[in-house]
Amino acid sequence: MKPLHVAFIWHMHQPYYKDDLTSTYLLPWVRLRSAKDYYKMPALLDGYPNVRATFNLVPSLLAQIEDYGKEESVDLFLNLSKRAAGDLSAEERDFVLRWMRESPRALRVQQSPRYLELASRSPDAQYTTADIRDLQVWFNLAWCDPVWVENDRRLAELKRKDRDFNEEDKGILFEAQLERIRSVIPKYRELADRGQAELTFSPYYHPILPLICHVDSARSANPQIQLPERHFSHREDAERQIELGTGLFERMLGRKPKGMWPSEMAVGEAVIGLAEKAKLDWMISDEEVLARSLEGQFNRDEHLYQPKRVAREGGTVSMVFRDSQLSNVIGFDYQRMSSIDAARDLIARLRRIRDIQGDREFLAVIALDGENAWEFYPRDGHDFLNALYTELDSSSDIVTTTVSDFLAQYPSQQLLHHLHTGSWIGASLDTWIGDPEHNVAWDLLAETRDWLDAQSQQRPKESQSAALAWREILITEGSDWFWWFSRKHDSGMDPIWDNQFRLHLRNVYKLMGARAPARLFQPIIKRAPTPERGVPAALISPQTRQDPVWAQAGYYLVGSGFGALHRPAGVVERVYYGYDESKMYFRIDSPRSGHELESQKIELWLYCAGAPALDGDSDMELPLPKTAIAELGFEPAYVVRITPRAQGGKVTVAKVVEPLTRATSETSWDVEDPFSVAVPFPQVGKRPGDAFEVALIVSREGRDMEVVPPSGALGLRVPGQAAQIEVPHSEHLKVLVATAELAPFAKLGGVSDVAASLSKELRRLGHDVRVVLPRYRQVDIGRYGLRPVVTDLQVPLGGDKLAATIFEGRLGEMVVYFVDCPQLYDRDGMFGFGDDDARSVYFCRAVLEMMPALDFFPDVVHVHDWYAALIPNMLDRVYDRDPYSEIATTLTIHNLSAQGVFGFGALVLAGLQEWGLIRLGIPGLDNVVNFLGRGIHFADVVNTVSERYAKEIQTPEFGEGLDELLRRNTHKLHGILNGIDYETFDPERDPNIQHHYSAEAPQNKVLCRAALRAELGLEDVSRPLCAIVSRFYDVKGFDLIEQAMPELVQLGLQVVVIGTGDRRYEDMFRRWASELPRQVAVVIGFDAAMAQRIYAGADMLWMPSRFEPGGLAPLIALRYGTVPVVRATGGLADSIRDYDPVAQKGNGFRFGPYDPWQFFAAVVRAAENFRHPTEWAWLVQHAMKEDVSWSRSALKYVQLYVAAVAARRERRGLTTAVPTSPAPVGK
Repeated sequence: MKPLHVAFIWHMHQPYYKDDLTSTYLLPWVRLRSAKDYYKMPALLDGYPNVRATFNLVPSLLAQIEDYGKEESVDLFLNLSKRAAGDLSAEERDFVLRWMRESPRALRVQQSPRYLELASRSPDAQYTTADIRDLQVWFNLAWCDPVWVENDRRLAELKRKDRDFNEEDKGILFEAQLERIRSVIPKYRELADRGQAELTFSPYYHPILPLICHVDSARSANPQIQLPERHFSHREDAERQIELGTGLFERMLGRKPKGMWPSEMAVGEAVIGLAEKAKLDWMISDEEVLARSLEGQFNRDEHLYQPKRVAREGGTVSMVFRDSQLSNVIGFDYQRMSSIDAARDLIARLRRIRDIQGDREFLAVIALDGENAWEFYPRDGHDFLNALYTELDSSSDIVTTTVSDFLAQYPSQQLLHHLHTGSWIGASLDTWIGDPEHNVAWDLLAETRDWLDAQSQQRPKESQSAALAWREILITEGSDWFWWFSRKHDSGMDPIWDNQFRLHLRNVYKLMGARAPARLFQPIIKRAPTPERGVPAALISPQTRQDPVWAQAGYYLVGSGFGALHRPAGVVERVYYGYDESKMYFRIDSPRSGHELESQKIELWLYCAGAPALDGDSDMELPLPKTAIAELGFEPAYVVRITPRAQGGKVTVAKVVEPLTRATSETSWDVEDPFSVAVPFPQVGKRPGDAFEVALIVSREGRDMEVVPPSGALGLRVPGQAAQIEVPHSEHLKVLVATAELAPFAKLGGVSDVAASLSKELRRLGHDVRVVLPRYRQVDIGRYGLRPVVTDLQVPLGGDKLAATIFEGRLGEMVVYFVDCPQLYDRDGMFGFGDDDARSVYFCRAVLEMMPALDFFPDVVHVHDWYAALIPNMLDRVYDRDPYSEIATTLTIHNLSAQGVFGFGALVLAGLQEWGLIRLGIPGLDNVVNFLGRGIHFADVVNTVSERYAKEIQTPEFGEGLDELLRRNTHKLHGILNGIDYETFDPERDPNIQHHYSAEAPQNKVLCRAALRAELGLEDVSRPLCAIVSRFYDVKGFDLIEQAMPELVQLGLQVVVIGTGDRRYEDMFRRWASELPRQVAVVIGFDAAMAQRIYAGADMLWMPSRFEPGGLAPLIALRYGTVPVVRATGGLADSIRDYDPVAQKGNGFRFGPYDPWQFFAAVVRAAENFRHPTEWAWLVQHAMKEDVSWSRSALKYVQLYVAAVAARRERRGLTTAVPTSPAPVGK
């Protein structure tokens, strides 16, 4: 019987980790993999002369291995490993602990007791200098091939030592690693020279060739896939990647490759022509691609093991397809078997193929990564590979060969008429395109490439710079970036991959001497926090650049994902900013000296927002062109020019004139340090209380190079109270409240209560407040006594008009309008319909269209949440003329997660298509119509329902994808804590409770508790009765309650629950109530009267929310003397202060970390205090005396309205003063 020929193809690949502009390797995997795998794999064949293999060497890997051997480049991880542990800065120590303390589950970690101990500690544990040094050594030593470590006397001694390393030990380790790296390429060349290995290649930077030729090729396997907006189709790039790859391969390995492993085995009809043009003999792909190519006629035994031919453009290329089953058992399964059993199993599988072969000539191709699998094998796969090679070396019925040798002896005969477009993953390309993050990345790449193409044609004399820029484009075409952008994969370092991808694209612009667009500074992946921005923490008055008070300043870091440890090439690395009562301060960190900047004719400019510029004479040309000013998000009123010199510098303040590209100098002065400047507020037209934005522009020879921040601005507010400006009728404002829900007419959540009770309180203060909402089916005309006041109101919706009737009703004495359009609102339910975009747009336009008919033009439109959030946008664009032009807008955010996200058609419906998408440079906002995002952008002022939540939503954890937009608008973002309606929630008069009581006479509260226990069948005991009044969802902390509940009931606490939501939690409480009916009671659904009896009868209220914008339930609880136990987040942190029995301060119990045992501990503290009747009585009475009414908050809303009017007028050039307003976030 003929022997079976087997070709092992080991794929050696790493993406390009180097930032060429700074000659820095940002990730260490080429160095570490060289020490572990890249030498080991070919060297193993030395002991098995009859075993042959193919090694596919990706050119980007070869180039980096060669570069490491030259000792010219910087490896960020190696630098931090070499540095003396005691000399590391705090940021460097954090980096070592974050990235060099690997998972204790990794086998390479488990080989060392010391490394395992360090890796198993919690991140916030204490680490000594000796601990850090041991981490520096073990992170690098663990990545060394274990057999090499055993046989190298130097490394063996380090492993034996295990701990308490010294700095000299590190030198020994890194010297050995360098020797190993320099041996890698010669080893492959040696194997090829003696005929034991074939060496093949992939396109240079490992791009997905079908996608580079045509992104639409992804639809061959998945016709429904969502493709990027921009059409990327550049076959010439694919040809260049192959050409560069073969060129480097020949130079480094001394031979021309015959075979190609297309990146990710991604092939298709377009790739055949590329291979033919490159004169390649063969390519490889996956068996599933072959199966799809044969269109249902595939039989593994008949088709898989015989190479095929493809011929398209006058040439012929052979195709081999890997046996994915054999490849995958090595990659994923054999690690769990003994080495001998695994090797014997693979040999048995091969012999079964040989039995099928008969008289034919089969080639079984086993192809997989040559490095990744071994991390999961004992001894890095040595035992398995030695066992396998031992079997193969002595086998006569299974013969290892190379693909080229097999094809030379047995040329492929079967012609493949169609080659399916797909890869080794599911025979599709979905892994590298189709997810939102994928498509943003493809769009950024396409945009940058198109720009460079145009620049290359316009500036042919700059061909050298263009060549370097084109290299950056080719780097970003690599598959690995898009692999990690996939939602199917998480490297644990995704933010770093994201930053590196955008860094390479920014380098294109830097190499061409241009400023990179704002979008390239915004993260593509929004799953992780980004530390590039901070807001001022306190007033500061720094005297020098080294003044420690800068630690309290705001900052913007122009980074690459590595903080201060690696800064991309550029003039500005970081900007610090702050202020005191009279001046604003800026510190600009740059790698260049004043002398260098002067010699390069570089200047720094601070653009400051203010009243619109007027026409006038000018003596200064500004660096930003008019088209770029839009990216700032504000119109500049003043500029501060900083001119660095070899010694000191000069500061010039100038007033901007139309058309915003010129200015008139007003004052100037010399400074000792041009990188740390102070500018008095009056010199840029600012007074106490003024809010404004600033951006830093870097220019060379008058042309803008960099903008910091790249999009948006830094928000500042002059400390102090502004003189109250003249706002007409500020004592009697006209306010129209636009909301989707209003109690009692239409209620889903807390918004309806806030809109109703706040509006009533504002009216009580003397303002003309009216409310408007849709007339849903549930708002019965007869029941509420509604009367039509406007009929046949023609409201535009897209290209049509729909008639509306405006009904008027009353909430007490307050006027309430209802927009009636039956075809949109006469439905069961308020939201959740397929045409919610049209329903929202129509409501916004109807609100504005009804004003002339009602002869009511308010001073302020107050919008609640996303449903009416297009009103500020419409007033700014569509309804921008008198009598609408002076209407100011206030947007209140109750729930940031509900944003109203729709397609471009929503803009057509709204009549906003002329202005298009707002393009803020923020992924997730630029390519969609986000109603709430547009409201934040266009509203005159924005507020949330607590000060704490206003700060939290500026972080990725709470920002729901809008954190970057909110940080840009921090100057107009406020927090005002909710109140409650004292008429509705009054234990002294509440008709829903049997026994009334007050803060002055709280005795009857115990009677309410007894009545509640009797009503719910609970036992009358001396333990506290604990209430939960909430919707049942994870974000409300119910996962914490679920985990802590067994322990809580063990304490004997009684629990009463009312609400509805997640079925899992409903069932949980039903189960507890059935098992402990005298201890736990549950009411599924919501009964307002029952809820108020629970507030009155309970001793404490639990609300352990993950996040909580406002939190009305604890306020109601305080009113009824029910002590809250809450997590310190959002409005809960603002309203509930932790009880201190010694100092007799506080009104509840708080906990911080989101953890069930932290919640449990807070409940236990409350229960322990309940055991002391005197202390508990004081706490109950103190809680009831808290002012949680709307009276104080309503006054803050009035101030907010006046601020909105002032901001509106200032934007129109009618005033430059800003009124007293609630303190901005952070003040």
